[in-house]
Amino acid sequence: MSFFKKHAKAILAGVGVLGLVVAGLILLASSFLADLATKIPPTARPSLNPARMGLVCEDVELKTDDGMRLSAWWMPNGKPGRAPVVILHGLGASKAHMIDYILLAQEQGNPTLAIDFRGHGDSDPSLTSIGFYESHDAMAAMKFVRNRGAGNPVLWGTSMGAVSALLAAAWDGSAAGVIADAPFDTYRNTVLHHAKLMYGLSEYPFVAMAFPMIEQRARFRIDDVDCLRAAGKIRAPLLVLAAEKDTRMTIPVVRSVYDQAAGPKEFWVIPGEGHENRGFGSEFRKKISDFLGKLKKN
Repeated sequence: MSFFKKHAKAILAGVGVLGLVVAGLILLASSFLADLATKIPPTARPSLNPARMGLVCEDVELKTDDGMRLSAWWMPNGKPGRAPVVILHGLGASKAHMIDYILLAQEQGNPTLAIDFRGHGDSDPSLTSIGFYESHDAMAAMKFVRNRGAGNPVLWGTSMGAVSALLAAAWDGSAAGVIADAPFDTYRNTVLHHAKLMYGLSEYPFVAMAFPMIEQRARFRIDDVDCLRAAGKIRAPLLVLAAEKDTRMTIPVVRSVYDQAAGPKEFWVIPGEGHENRGFGSEFRKKISDFLGKLKKN
């Protein structure tokens, strides 16, 4: 009798145990990825406030259509006829991280609203959907600005804020313009890209198993977060920005969003910069200022 026949049961049992261990490790890795995709990373908030910089600033609270409370700063001062600007931060940041954005918008004479997305800053706690629910936060901001009599706003978002701006502009339909700085193309594609880029995880089986976990935990449909589809519905002027050294939202990915845009549009690559953090150099400031200068209150 051969060794394998003699020990067949033991070998099969060992293979079965090994299979269970491997399956358990795959499940653990997929669950880890789902946690990363839905939980907001802790980030130190700068102790900054526009009022301390000489701006007229009102602390306000917004309510979303699903009952979330959002913290925001409303800076109503602006030049006659200038469209208001809604500033939308990235994942893990807050309105306090957007002081340079606020200052530039106010310098240009645009009334400005900066919000904390749900789960961020001083807003109600929440998991993140990296754009789906956050676009509802952006639409609550649009409604607030209109109710204050400032007119339809320009949405200016970076990273997750850019995704939220595109989705909100597509769903609401009343934006005066959109500045989308480093958006991804689709939620599905960006999770696949980031899983490989940051953790070396392949689509099968890890990411494929993580997707239903993400949907179950955060309660949204992944395929509803699609900036390509959203861009095709936006008729307002659109400025899409990519960064030369961004390995997360790469130039081709960001360009694909621009390519799908249906209305007046412009694409620009920010020289020498990576993902999200902006140095506000002269070229960047001029690009934003020129775009905002074309948009009038309506």
